Amino acid sequence: RLDRVHVQMATRNYYRFVTKAWVGAVVATMILIPSFIRQIILCSNQLPLPEKQITNGHQNQIFKNATHDQDLDDIVRQQTKRMSPNGLILHAISIGNPRSASTLQFNAVCVSLFLHILNFAPALANNTSCIFVGGLKKFKKKEKQRSKSNPQVIKMHFKPNCTEVLNDTWLFSTARDLSDGREEKSWLIDHCGTQERIGYIQDLETLSEIGLDGILRKYGDVFSLEPHMMDAMIEYFDIWDKLRVCCGRQMSKYWRNELLPSNSTLKVTTMKNHSLCPHLNIDDVEERFMETKLYRLIHRHDKLRRMNR
Repeated sequence: RLDRVHVQMATRNYYRFVTKAWVGAVVATMILIPSFIRQIILCSNQLPLPEKQITNGHQNQIFKNATHDQDLDDIVRQQTKRMSPNGLILHAISIGNPRSASTLQFNAVCVSLFLHILNFAPALANNTSCIFVGGLKKFKKKEKQRSKSNPQVIKMHFKPNCTEVLNDTWLFSTARDLSDGREEKSWLIDHCGTQERIGYIQDLETLSEIGLDGILRKYGDVFSLEPHMMDAMIEYFDIWDKLRVCCGRQMSKYWRNELLPSNSTLKVTTMKNHSLCPHLNIDDVEERFMETKLYRLIHRHDKLRRMNR
């Protein structure tokens, strides 16, 4: 009988201990969660920006009452439209055939959109992403999964079915020359039913005339970038382009041929040498690239870090 009493007492003590521990955990959670949420909000309002930070006195109010994607989308647009001539741009598609400087356009649109978001809606910057879509099925899947409030740029080598494109998406494309560019723009207007959301048709003819700096300023105009942001972009892409041409998968065919051994059966002896790459120390160029302000800024954001490669 004493053993039974001891067991009962021990059981009661055990349940009393568990109850107190559970109540203590609940109370502690209720105390800590508001502090944790407050810290998250503080961190989200302290996103890394370029040297000149663009502030908005109503920024906290913009996101305070948003409960889901559509609310956030509408509230942000209404608040930022008066600050950016084109309103807030959240989504963009870069369309272009291979070997038409489509990679340049994709990267330029991606970085421009990122800086645009940092400028006008910094709380969304950490959600910015840029992806390549290889086929129509994958594109449809990505469009269905895409959050309307998450900034994103999609690159593709085929023309999209515009019925599958979100109706706030800005369209960019590449072309061989001015004539081809006019045809491309006409196709987008006819099939996608919009002219005001066609960002820029980049053609190789214009690129050779106005140079990389001039092309980058075209994107800066679309995304309403500040002068200091344009300076950072020009510094970044000037070095990025050298690395793209002189190493990696998109290396110049002339430089690739020049690097082949003289006895290689793949070497074309009649092909001209590259005018730039032989004179560069690639290690030094890479080091200068990683020291640029924009490289360091992009590197802090996990979803965009691959754009530095």
